[in-house]
Amino acid sequence: MLKAESFILTYNDFGKELIRKSNETFKNTKAEIPLGNQGEVPNLYILKRLALITTIYNNQQLRSYNVWPITPLQSELLLKQDRLPKNPGVYWWEEDLALILYDRSTKGTNPKEAKALYESLKQHKQELKLTDSDLESRLLIISPGLEVDQDMPHKVKPIVLPGITTAYVHPVLKKTGNCKFEYGLEQGLPSVNDLNKGTRTLYMPEENKDIGLRVVYRVWNLDLSVRDRSLADSHAGGRVSFFSP
Repeated sequence: MLKAESFILTYNDFGKELIRKSNETFKNTKAEIPLGNQGEVPNLYILKRLALITTIYNNQQLRSYNVWPITPLQSELLLKQDRLPKNPGVYWWEEDLALILYDRSTKGTNPKEAKALYESLKQHKQELKLTDSDLESRLLIISPGLEVDQDMPHKVKPIVLPGITTAYVHPVLKKTGNCKFEYGLEQGLPSVNDLNKGTRTLYMPEENKDIGLRVVYRVWNLDLSVRDRSLADSHAGGRVSFFSP
């Protein structure tokens, strides 16, 4: 059971410090975050989330606070315990949680970013405990980071942050279409054995090839998607929850 508390990123002292430092690195990219004065930080899609993770990872002072954007599994456990920082059902909120590298097809979604992430995974495969066969499988990528790259569509590319990023071959990613489930307790996604047993919906790609790089996110009604195409989707309701391990 998780005992520490989680919180939504706001424009408090911590939030402003984190955003300022993040923007020092990611200014003029799609990962740049507007600095506000008060309230929850909106429009935090996956690239901005990864920029925050990277900034904490690279800054000793921020790392000393020991708070990180929540992992998919932490999020599901808190949901099961009714301890999310705020009930997603009472207002429009979605949270991008992770990446899924389905394949590196040039016909797939985000092909340049998919290739870059694959190369980073390959470079760090020993630490990530991935085999060559794993690298060719569909991978759930948790807490990756970002690196500025002017040749990328959004001026940034996803990378492995050694010691923080994890990657898993997840059997449910072989499925297509939509399924019911209750909780995602296998690294934040439901196990294959738990499909069609709950009230929430897991939205999966309809296609079985040329899928590319996709985003995992949960929406206000608690459904999960592992098929979102956009790395920089501008939903004002997007939030990032933090958690202290």
